[in-house]
Amino acid sequence: MASVHYYDRLSHPNLVGRYCGSGGESLSRRGRGVEFLKALVIFFLLSTSPALSHGKQNSTTGPTTGKPPGEMTKPTSVNNGDSPALFYEVLRKSLRKRKTTIEGICPAADPVSRRVLEDYGAIFLAKNVMPPPVCVFTSDEEVSRFQERAGYASEMFGFDEVELQPEAMKQLLKAREEAQKEALDITPRDGAEAGRRSFEDSLQLWHTRFQPALDYWLAQGRLTQGQVASLKNLPLRSQIAEVLELEKTGIYFSKDLSKSILYSIAAPGTSQHIAMLAFDVNEFDNPRVREILAKHGWFQTVLSDLPHFTYLGLKEKDLPKHGLKPVEVDGQVFWIPNVVSSTTPGVTD
Repeated sequence: MASVHYYDRLSHPNLVGRYCGSGGESLSRRGRGVEFLKALVIFFLLSTSPALSHGKQNSTTGPTTGKPPGEMTKPTSVNNGDSPALFYEVLRKSLRKRKTTIEGICPAADPVSRRVLEDYGAIFLAKNVMPPPVCVFTSDEEVSRFQERAGYASEMFGFDEVELQPEAMKQLLKAREEAQKEALDITPRDGAEAGRRSFEDSLQLWHTRFQPALDYWLAQGRLTQGQVASLKNLPLRSQIAEVLELEKTGIYFSKDLSKSILYSIAAPGTSQHIAMLAFDVNEFDNPRVREILAKHGWFQTVLSDLPHFTYLGLKEKDLPKHGLKPVEVDGQVFWIPNVVSSTTPGVTD
């Protein structure tokens, strides 16, 4: 996972056209034909792959990286002297206090929920806030009810109004104040969408990855017309599950087609932004900014999403005993669930 591919610049869920804009112009907003949009995306992808632009498929390299499909800069475990507790054990105890269970929030029979839990699960250990009651929200109505129950605070960052759960916002503003005293700043990446999002936002983002990937793999002969039609017609939850299964075979749906779609965008209804406990930071590459955010309970918890910080409300020294382990990727530390084995393609302990 080379650093150039970690962060997809599309993070404005209400502007689907921005995806197209990265290739030249926002075709979907100009009323052009869907077929022309598909053709342009395929042309762009083909033109950026050396093997494919010469009219041949190289089965040993990824579509845009020249590396084996799914290969990333290997995450490195950080030895900080503390052996992390097992995530599931800690989570069970935490959920018991909230009078629920792991099965209640993420049914074992649902592979999508369990995959989300192991990839994004740090958020369920957050303190002094309301963690999401489920791993996967299924509708805008369900999301709205949760957000109203949790409550949220609004703050203007320049011209952008950002919304987060009150305690998360309080600590973010404290971190920003501290940063500004050092002639630094902490600002939202892509405006208001750096904070609270809706179910519909996450669904729009899903389609900006799902459809172009289908077109690409169809052109490569890895999928048939029948498979593509079937995938498009599946119910959403089944569609997500099938995409994750295909990724086990190297048919990836991220923006650069080299890794899991979950390292590009969250599946519909699973984004930490829905819980209003995530904030995308412009200054994510500044080590001092990361230190200040960590001091105030904000940590990077989603591998490969560099600007994305999650509010946990914990001290960094306490994260291992909460079932989280530090993993370093290109000099940045991510705190991820300490599970016995990973189901994530391309990622090993």
